[in-house]
Amino acid sequence: MFKNVEALILDLDGTLIDSGYVWNKVDEDFFSKRGMKIPDDYTAKINSLSFKEVAEFTKREYGISESVEEIMNEWNNMAAYEYANRVKLKEGAAEFLKLAKNKRLKIGLATANTDELFLPCLKNNNVYEYFDTYAYGNEMKNSKESPDIYLLCAERLNVKPERCLVFEDITRGIRGAKKAGMKTCGVYDSYTAFEWQSVKTAADYSIKSFAELL
Repeated sequence: MFKNVEALILDLDGTLIDSGYVWNKVDEDFFSKRGMKIPDDYTAKINSLSFKEVAEFTKREYGISESVEEIMNEWNNMAAYEYANRVKLKEGAAEFLKLAKNKRLKIGLATANTDELFLPCLKNNNVYEYFDTYAYGNEMKNSKESPDIYLLCAERLNVKPERCLVFEDITRGIRGAKKAGMKTCGVYDSYTAFEWQSVKTAADYSIKSFAELL
C-alpha cells in the first residue's frame, strides 16, 4: 500500500474522526426547529458536497427562508462545541498518524468541513502537530467528486499526485482522488455503511480500522 508513497491525504469526517452523530444531531435539530423531519435521502445527497454547497442545496430544496450564510452560521454554532470537546478519533488513528510521521511521510487533510470546526477538533485530540497542511471546504468551489481539493492538498505538500495515498469513507471522494491520479484507501464508517461495498470497489485498498495498519 505504501510503496512509492511520499504523502498521506486524509478526509476528516467519517475517516479520521467519529463525527457522524454530530451532523445527524445538527440535521435533526435544524429541521425539527422548522417543524420538519430529515428527508430519508438527505445524507446520501449531501455526503460529498462542500459546506456551502450543502447550505445552498438545503435552502433550495426545502424552502429555508434564512440566507445561505445564516444557515452555515447556525450549523457551525450547533456543531462547534461537539467538535471542540467531544468528537473523538477513529480507532488506531492517532497511532497511525504518529507512525506515518516516524516514517517521514508528509500528511495533509482534505475535508469538506470548515477550519472553524476541524482545527479545534485536531487540537483537542492531540494530533494537530502531525499535519503539514490542509485543504478544506471554505476554499473549494467543487465537491469532492472533483479532484480539486486533493490536487490543492498535494500542491501544498509539494508532492506529486501519484506519490499520494488518500484515505476516504465515501465513494465520490475515492473517485475524486483517483481523478487526481492518486492511490486510494477506503475507510469504513458506520454512518456511511450503506455505500461500503461501493467504496471498496472504487478504492485501491480498504480498511475497517486504522488499527489494521499498525
